[in-house]
Amino acid sequence: MVIGMIKKASLALLLLAPFSAQADSSLGIIGAQSESLYKDTGSESRALPNLSYTGERFYFRLPEIGYHLLPKTPAQSLAVGLSYERTGFDPDDSDDANIRLLDDRDDSIMAFASYQIGPITTKLAQDVSGKHDGFYAQFSAGYPILVAAWKIIPSITYRYMDSKMSNHLFGVSQSESIKTGGVIAAYDSPSISRITYGVRGIYPLTQSINLMLGVHQTQYHNTILKSPIIEDNTVTSVLAGIVLSF
Repeated sequence: MVIGMIKKASLALLLLAPFSAQADSSLGIIGAQSESLYKDTGSESRALPNLSYTGERFYFRLPEIGYHLLPKTPAQSLAVGLSYERTGFDPDDSDDANIRLLDDRDDSIMAFASYQIGPITTKLAQDVSGKHDGFYAQFSAGYPILVAAWKIIPSITYRYMDSKMSNHLFGVSQSESIKTGGVIAAYDSPSISRITYGVRGIYPLTQSINLMLGVHQTQYHNTILKSPIIEDNTVTSVLAGIVLSF
């Protein structure tokens, strides 16, 4: 359950990160709900803190901490840092008795380099926590649109993860299969991709207090459905929160 709580906290904070980028600092609270890819595992709802800081070079927007190698401008940004990758899975969260016999799919710490030019960001990340030693490459784009008092930010993100990372999350080892008496077959997951579509909204309640709303849907390649522990290839996440900028 602890892994699940950390995962949900990180998910919500990651989704909120673009909201707080305009201010030097922000503090708030959000509610988040996310579905699960794994079989017989329900959605989780959490109330979570939001905290961020942006300095001249150093910044953190949980679950990410980084350093701008070049002065950040609206036109471009080059940064390196560490991020908490919240894609792990605690088998105890499943209602399936056999899945509960499997090992934890632990979250990981990723070292990354990112480059942003205009609304487009490229990011390369490598596991440095020893959880899977895999990497991912990611391309994302988002652009704010003013609608009355609202700032609406539609976005799209494509991620490719290598077989080491994919197998850590969706594969089943031979020893795990034996634990289930062969009910869950051993499975080596190949490299896999996913696309996330999202929209976020910011509404100013006062000069420094904003209402935040967001919804994201992530679609994994159909290959993921070959895994014996995966139930669906689509996950929807929603959030709402209040953030104070200062």
